[in-house]
Amino acid sequence: MDENIALTPKMYDLLFVLVENHDRIVDKELLLRTVWPDSFVEEGNITFNIRQLRVALGDDAQSPQFIETIPRRGYRFIAKVDTVDAGVENASGPADAVERETRTSPAWYASRPILVIAVSLIVIAVMGSVVWYSRSGPARGTPILSAPFAAEKLSTDGRVFHAVISPDGKTMVYVHRDSVNQSLWLRQLDTSNNVQIIPPSESFYGGLAMSPDGRSVYFTRGSTPRRGQQLDVYRVPIVGGVPQKVISETQGWISVSPDASKLSFVRCNRNSDDYCSLWIADAADGKNERKLVSRQRPFRISDNKISPDGRKIAFAVGQSRTASNDFSFKEVDVQTGEERDLTAERFFNINYVAWLPDQSGWLITARKLPDKSYRIWHVSAATGETSILTADSETYNRLSLDAKGDLLIATKIDADFNLNIYQSNDANASPKTLANASNVSFAPNGKIVYSSLMTGDHEIWISGPDGSDQRQLTNDPADDLSPIVSKDNKYIFFESNRTGVVHVWRMDIDGTNQTQITTEEGGFPIWTSPDGQWLYYRSGLHNSLRRVSLQDRKEELVYDSASVDFALSPDTARIVLTRETDGNYSFSIIALADGKTETAFPSPDPARHPVYVLWSPDGKTIAVVLEDESHENRSVWYLDIDGAKPRRIADLRPGEISELSGMALSYDSKSFAVVQGTWNHDAVLIKGLKP
Repeated sequence: MDENIALTPKMYDLLFVLVENHDRIVDKELLLRTVWPDSFVEEGNITFNIRQLRVALGDDAQSPQFIETIPRRGYRFIAKVDTVDAGVENASGPADAVERETRTSPAWYASRPILVIAVSLIVIAVMGSVVWYSRSGPARGTPILSAPFAAEKLSTDGRVFHAVISPDGKTMVYVHRDSVNQSLWLRQLDTSNNVQIIPPSESFYGGLAMSPDGRSVYFTRGSTPRRGQQLDVYRVPIVGGVPQKVISETQGWISVSPDASKLSFVRCNRNSDDYCSLWIADAADGKNERKLVSRQRPFRISDNKISPDGRKIAFAVGQSRTASNDFSFKEVDVQTGEERDLTAERFFNINYVAWLPDQSGWLITARKLPDKSYRIWHVSAATGETSILTADSETYNRLSLDAKGDLLIATKIDADFNLNIYQSNDANASPKTLANASNVSFAPNGKIVYSSLMTGDHEIWISGPDGSDQRQLTNDPADDLSPIVSKDNKYIFFESNRTGVVHVWRMDIDGTNQTQITTEEGGFPIWTSPDGQWLYYRSGLHNSLRRVSLQDRKEELVYDSASVDFALSPDTARIVLTRETDGNYSFSIIALADGKTETAFPSPDPARHPVYVLWSPDGKTIAVVLEDESHENRSVWYLDIDGAKPRRIADLRPGEISELSGMALSYDSKSFAVVQGTWNHDAVLIKGLKP
């Protein structure tokens, strides 16, 4: 018996090309040109739509009856095909794929023959399915997608870190941070009246989720915002009260099921075989924990949201260490644990996820290289196709949609980091701010090289130690970061993801002759060996110490330090590791030749914990940055290798230190540079997302 099958436009176009060229191999390049003529998409879009098409046809990739995969080439339609008159007004499909290898736009042709699969199973219901999808699109049942873009600022002080909207769209719960403490607040959206739910404390909040009835809020909280720390999940009425602890040892990403019975969360043990995992448990008391998804190092799971019907969880998973588009958007069945891709699109990172109320798709905040901003994207559940909904330069982070899909709360992030020069011999002297920057290092001749977003892209710059004679050395839409200068002042080594994955590059000191150095496993450069034969660098993917020969480009592992921070000595013979034992910090110098500890230094200030460590260019001193529990007060200490008494060099001005290459010591030891700044977080109420 014949059966009508609903196909999306892209699935239909794809099938039409294959059927018109039945028994012939259609390569992937041709499919991209014919089915996606006006879009820049990756081969994964073909794979995704082929898989969806096979599901619709009831086909099996291993024993195909219709679509055969030709490895490394393309696909071939193998079922019997007859040519008949359509007899249907406006029957449609792409032009002959082989005869017309270029097509400027999708064409729908009337009064032409169509090809029909000669099997008893299928008669494709073309017009009904295509018209339904093309007319309804992503706006079906989601008012915010039909309204023109409109956003209203809910904060302007840069201190709203998390925000969720109530199901009825009338209130917002948010985390506010002052100079030291964080607190939980409730805001009436129509009156702008704010009421404190939990008073300020030094606790760190990692995420929020509203209960389906809007009467309670779940939040994750820990003692400090240290990297890698696990948080606990609490629940508190929005009118205030004593928070009830529900689950221990989680990350910030949580979600509540629509019937309020389950809570999904992420737990990152950071072990090699179980780096991050997705769990579900009872929302009332955290009992009946069950692991649904797990990933090995370095892949992490971030935001996750339970579907409106409670049967599935959409989640983001991937890694950003290689500065490539390696984050995917997936779904797991709560009962069976079966995973599937929700789109073939891949991203540099996916921050947050929101289900559309009718389950027709999702909103996500994501960044896709080479774009510099995290934008709000729409992902279609029917086709897996993605579209960007925000075209401004804002970086959007958290998302929370009301129950009807009328209003969206989003948070925005704005980075404000600058390069500051401190004098090592005058702890009381005010630092000099030179430029906006992301990373910094000193050249042996005293010049400063740094990466900056001044032009809108991360580019490498060079200047005098006082900021004079600034010159831009790179000009590429990719991210050029972490520059260092060779000891002979001839070359600058830096990291770049111009190839789609981060690798080490080299250029002459004037910016000419930019050449890729690593090809196997990239990262960011640290030092060149004293003889100039090797470049040592930290792996972006594994955090290990590696080196590459500057003669034959041979790459090799030097030290596997995936779980700890380290700094390499200028003679490239030793590393210093930061260690913690029962809350006490120390710094151990390890010989790379045999792995033995040569010496160890206790922290000069036990009341503070280290946040940065590096080795001076002359090899005589280890510089450490210590931070107090408020995460606002930081001091720089020099630990001399010869065992002299530790010296407190300076107190840094307020502001976080850029994680990678955010600090450097001058070769003459008279000054040091620090890239410091803050991330401003604000909330906006979005009432329309239609471009």
